Amino acid sequence: MTLEAAEFLQAENERLNHELRAFVSVALQHGLQDYCETRHPVLTADIRSSQDKSQVGARKKYADVLARINQVPGLQGETGHTEDRTYYRNAQDNVAYIEHSFRNRRFFLGGIWVAPHHREKGIAHTILRALVKASDAVDLSVELVHEPFGNEGLRMDDLEAFYNRHGFTRQRTSDGGMVRFPRSSLDLYLGEPG
Repeated sequence: MTLEAAEFLQAENERLNHELRAFVSVALQHGLQDYCETRHPVLTADIRSSQDKSQVGARKKYADVLARINQVPGLQGETGHTEDRTYYRNAQDNVAYIEHSFRNRRFFLGGIWVAPHHREKGIAHTILRALVKASDAVDLSVELVHEPFGNEGLRMDDLEAFYNRHGFTRQRTSDGGMVRFPRSSLDLYLGEPG
């Protein structure tokens, strides 16, 4: 066998192994664990290990984002006792809160609520900018499924436009919601909006 033929076979072997790994990963996501463990036990174990490490890393990023979003300019943030809300106060009273959780290796935002007498002062924008900045800093996506808060909240079109201004886009993978992917270092360097 020539050196050229050996290099070709090596490259082809690597390509096929990469495709097999992708196939097994997708099969695992679609509930075919038994098939994968029977046919490709070593590869399945390796993929599971990688997924576990990814989950742990994403949870650490989520915790870091939570710590950072308590520091919003002009407001004092504090995570609620159930840990699924962060409340914001100014010097006088409660101003706003956000609902959040960790889901699918993402920061999941359930919504932002601002007290009626504090609306139209840019508070929701300030909180969302802090969240976006914190998420970008740790390279964590933010997923959002948000409905208007009754008659007093923004209409759905206005709500979607609000989140669009902060880089959120509709994605099929988010169950009817919106996702904001972290900006790359190049985006941040170039000053791309987000």
